[in-house]
Amino acid sequence: MKRIKILREARGLSQQRLAIELNVSQAMISKYELGQAEPDIQMICNIAQYFGVSADYLLELSDDKYASAAGLSETEKEILFDFKRLDDVQKGKLQAYLQGLLQK
Repeated sequence: MKRIKILREARGLSQQRLAIELNVSQAMISKYELGQAEPDIQMICNIAQYFGVSADYLLELSDDKYASAAGLSETEKEILFDFKRLDDVQKGKLQAYLQGLLQK
């Protein structure tokens, strides 16, 4: 599953850090990335949710990271992806900022 490595590196995560986040060993992350082991369905869901991508993208069934975002431009998809990575406080601040921008 080479996309795990791509997503992990894009976030600047080590295998060890991702392993901690997903509650598995670093060796297991390495095996996933090298194609020596396949994650089970629950782990695929966990990885997809952690990175905010579709399971189809993770499994290389689709090149669309955000399958549920059909009809959106790439810029809009990236904004949604970044938004999902924010914590609740950051989301609230961003929503308040957007409301301020949109007021006439």
